[in-house]
Amino acid sequence: MTSIRKEGKINEDTTLIDVMMLGLPGGVAIYLVEGEKKCLIDGGNGPEARRLVKVLQKLNAFPPDIIIVTHFHFDHTQGIPYFRKKAAKLNKKIEVMASQTAIPLLEDQSFNDIYGIGPYKNIVEVTPLKEGDRIDLDGIKLKIFEVPGHSKDHIAILDEKNKNIFVGDAIGVKATDDFFSSPPFMPPFFDKEAYYNSINKLKKIDYKTLCLAHFGYIYDKEAKDILDESVSTFEKWWKLFEDNIEKLDDIDYMVDKVLDNCYPEYIDKKIAKIRLQNSVPWLINSFKTYKKI
Repeated sequence: MTSIRKEGKINEDTTLIDVMMLGLPGGVAIYLVEGEKKCLIDGGNGPEARRLVKVLQKLNAFPPDIIIVTHFHFDHTQGIPYFRKKAAKLNKKIEVMASQTAIPLLEDQSFNDIYGIGPYKNIVEVTPLKEGDRIDLDGIKLKIFEVPGHSKDHIAILDEKNKNIFVGDAIGVKATDDFFSSPPFMPPFFDKEAYYNSINKLKKIDYKTLCLAHFGYIYDKEAKDILDESVSTFEKWWKLFEDNIEKLDDIDYMVDKVLDNCYPEYIDKKIAKIRLQNSVPWLINSFKTYKKI
């Protein structure tokens, strides 16, 4: 076992909070990092924001001082308007931070329309971040790394005290110890070359543990090995799409192809197929956009 994939403390300063997106555990995580100041890594999804506020209140951490957004996708941002509204009622203000590239995408969340899970609320008054910036939580410093690929605005955040890095969706979805359930290419701005460059950048960072938005805290040898696993997963899925380029519009066919080629025998294929009916069209959209087909 080289991971923690349930809600609770993952080190002395950090708590994993399960967003419980769509009422399901183990899908999306946000992370509470506590120095003298309290910081959330990502803001979760809108419909689950009320529960997240209650969880933070129980942790004596609402409102947080800061929310750092790893990237503009809706499941990382749409809890923020509700958090801010509740904080304002307490005469408090939450500072939201994100990549300088993310700011126009947060101000116009319509770029998420491809996912069909709207409506989306725009996020304004965001502090821009860039490569090398440090956020001081009075006891913990967080260093910013630009890691585009999954999206053009993606950042990773290194907790320099604990040597724990938050990578959001930059390397894909691995919600169990056994295998990656989804590669990192997602619409609307996936960039293959940038993804490879970001993996190489992550390999050079001095970290010991790694946190995924989807899902959990990875430690020991796997915290480094997971980067190569991300690449092998990406290349397997990408080749599958290339080999079936004439059949991309046949979603049922592509879902079956993915099940046969990318999911191990011990996975419940019925449940996997239900989830793939949602994600495969998004992946196809990203593939076709990148390939310009």
